[in-house]
Amino acid sequence: MNDFKKIIFLLSAVLYGLTSYAQTELHQASSEAHHAIRAEKLKVVLVKDIEAISDSVHTGHQHDPHKSSYKIVHVNFHLVSSDPSVKGNKTVIMRLIDPHGVDIYDPASGGGLFMLNGKETPYTYKYSGVFNGQSMEVDFLYNHPKHYKHGLHIIELYVDGYKIGEEHFVIK
Repeated sequence: MNDFKKIIFLLSAVLYGLTSYAQTELHQASSEAHHAIRAEKLKVVLVKDIEAISDSVHTGHQHDPHKSSYKIVHVNFHLVSSDPSVKGNKTVIMRLIDPHGVDIYDPASGGGLFMLNGKETPYTYKYSGVFNGQSMEVDFLYNHPKHYKHGLHIIELYVDGYKIGEEHFVIK
């Protein structure tokens, strides 16, 4: 009976090893396909809110020196791939990080949570569309519920949990 347990143990170890190997190969193939996807011609334009412009005429309006007059960020880029087999529905996630390292997200404005490196991470906005395997233009127009703070902001772009691009902008 003792030899039987050893045989069962060895068989289960071999099967576990084959399963782990297959999962690793599948993950690597998926990872390589996603490395072919990237964001190109990434442009960021900051826009002042129209209300903020008209409010600046009033002398009673109190100005916060830590916040800018910008409320809207427009991000435009082309999603491209060198692997034409990576076509189908794609969800592109934009993560916007303020100068203090805090994620800017508001569920009421299209934000939420996604899995990144095994943990839930906030995102600012997402876009879903059909990718033809070659190129797709993506536009994000995000109206921040508050004003952006002065300093360096970071925009990170993801598809299926893989980072495809990054851009920075500074508000003085």
